[in-house]
Amino acid sequence: METFALYPQAWLAYVALGLALLFMLDLKLRKTNFKLRAGILSLIAVGAFTPQTVADADTMAPLILTSVLNAEMVGASAIYKGLVTLLIVWGIVFAASLAFKYFIDAKKGPSQPQS
Repeated sequence: METFALYPQAWLAYVALGLALLFMLDLKLRKTNFKLRAGILSLIAVGAFTPQTVADADTMAPLILTSVLNAEMVGASAIYKGLVTLLIVWGIVFAASLAFKYFIDAKKGPSQPQS
């Protein structure tokens, strides 16, 4: 199987449109709690942007798509493997975003000694 001619441009358009979607969702969720907003946005981002190698090719595709297509050939175990990978990556991204927010807030806040 060979890559198609506009493979890099297709990924560029996919990433640009995915980031636009995340930005619009962030605007819609801006009045919600940060933890909920970060959880939803990171779940969508991880689901959309986690790459996996396509079977019988050297190209990459989003993990959700490849696991669904591999399920037709291999069975349901491909979907379970994909979900486990997505949950692990989502947990890391979500924890990192909460830690980043915590350190930013700690740096901003006034350090007044308590008596």
